[in-house]
Amino acid sequence: MARTTDQLIAELSDYLRIPSISSGDGTAEDLAAAAHWVCDRIVAAGGTAGVLPTQVNPLVVGQLPSSTGSGPHVLLYGHYDVQTVAPLADWTTPPFEPTIRDGALYARGASDDKGNFHSLLAGAAGLAEEGSLPVNLTIVLDGEEEIGGHSVIDWIEQQPAGQYDAALVFDAGFVEPGHVAIEAGVRGVITATISVRTGDRDAHSGLYGGAALNAAHVLSRLIADLSAGPDGRLHESLMVGVAPASPIEEEAWTTLPDPAGELAIAGINAANPEALVDYYRRTTAMPTFDVNAITCRDAGQNRTIVPSEATAAISFRLVGGQDCKQVWQAVQDLLHERAPAGATLEFAVRGMADGATFDPELPAIRLAREAFEQATGMPCAIVRSGGAIPLVSALAKQGVPTILSGCALPNDRIHAPDEHLRIDQYELGVKMARAVLTAFGNL
Repeated sequence: MARTTDQLIAELSDYLRIPSISSGDGTAEDLAAAAHWVCDRIVAAGGTAGVLPTQVNPLVVGQLPSSTGSGPHVLLYGHYDVQTVAPLADWTTPPFEPTIRDGALYARGASDDKGNFHSLLAGAAGLAEEGSLPVNLTIVLDGEEEIGGHSVIDWIEQQPAGQYDAALVFDAGFVEPGHVAIEAGVRGVITATISVRTGDRDAHSGLYGGAALNAAHVLSRLIADLSAGPDGRLHESLMVGVAPASPIEEEAWTTLPDPAGELAIAGINAANPEALVDYYRRTTAMPTFDVNAITCRDAGQNRTIVPSEATAAISFRLVGGQDCKQVWQAVQDLLHERAPAGATLEFAVRGMADGATFDPELPAIRLAREAFEQATGMPCAIVRSGGAIPLVSALAKQGVPTILSGCALPNDRIHAPDEHLRIDQYELGVKMARAVLTAFGNL
């Protein structure tokens, strides 16, 4: 007998009570408890599952067989780790005491990603319990997603080529209420620092200003050389590998929320008027560059100096088809070429991951889009994620068509106090999971 929404929410609440924080202030015991909790749910649905130790946090790896004993092989992915809860005082109710208010379930992980993934697992388990699951499932859950861990990537890269016919990831969500989305691409990312040194020590600006090379000035000019022009394009050497968006994506952008409203929700202003016209192309389908922080002595002090060193923390978002290592080398070549005599540059990479793009006409994506629209009665947009999910890129390299979707909403307050997931959205997630897994029987 199919479980009711109340029963599923009660089960999810048990999961949410486990404080499986990976980002610094959690415990190994709580992370392990969350991993074992998921294993128990897979086994209860008729599958097998175990906890695979890694050098950081364990992976959950399970199998849920097709009801017919045959069928396509589909990978399901989610993560059981969650972000820290600080600032705790800003939570209306304790973050690990799940609470229902105004039709939403409040708790850390309610949306990202425990609740989102649980709707996928509940849909799969329901089909299995009814004897109507048409695909063989491998289920893997990560305990390091919130800290950029690599364990699940290592695991994926060890899987045999051609192992999976498709992958299904519920770690995203709707464009807005009433508008489902499939993210057919994720951007790559480079995070790094650039340091400029122009002398052995700081100098008196009254004695040497105007004649001495100023590290802050040099760094500012180099940053300007990397910044995008009015059309959003970076220097041509950093655009290598960028392919035009598909017609399906171009059409989808016309149906998405007003860009000015999206920026207003975030509390920020447009870079220029052209950015509003081309908002979705710039934020999902083009490489971008941002300065995340600049340090140069202490601006809070009244110091009249010519600084001899300055550092910027920077990040690039890249698109599928671009190679992170090639782009990073192009960045260094460009800045070395433009740095003035007497300035020494140092570069340090903090993190790097390639992006990925999937053809919206792939059979798996077409089937998923049709299944989501039929299950929800809502339109489904094909978009790309502006963020980076290294696992999706790893799957793309193996040629595994990946459906990145979910039931979350943009205002679920993920990573913030009062994170929540609407219960009606959770119900849609279960319907979407059942529909797409049933449709994947035709892959």
